[in-house]
Amino acid sequence: MNNLQLCLSKNMKFYRKKEGLSQAKLAEKAGTAANYIALIEVGKNFPSLPMLEKIAMALNVDALDLFDRNCFSLIDKKRLQEKLISSLVDAVEENFNGFVIKAD
Repeated sequence: MNNLQLCLSKNMKFYRKKEGLSQAKLAEKAGTAANYIALIEVGKNFPSLPMLEKIAMALNVDALDLFDRNCFSLIDKKRLQEKLISSLVDAVEENFNGFVIKAD
């Protein structure tokens, strides 16, 4: 899943819940199927621009709000955290390889 899909799925789900809509109700308001909305929210599908506008209208937001810039910084922070954790795990494994702690 690329950054655009990740932001869209995250923001779409956020605004859907904020409006108190189920995926089925959002789909009904946007004129599509509930399983299509579900696929977008998990990043497996990306809507056409006309459908994106219908979804945004159904969510009472501007289509650009579904690609909020803050989302990208959150993604970058999460990736940085994942890289740091992975590096720490690698360092610990490398430094303590073969080291055995005995319990009393």
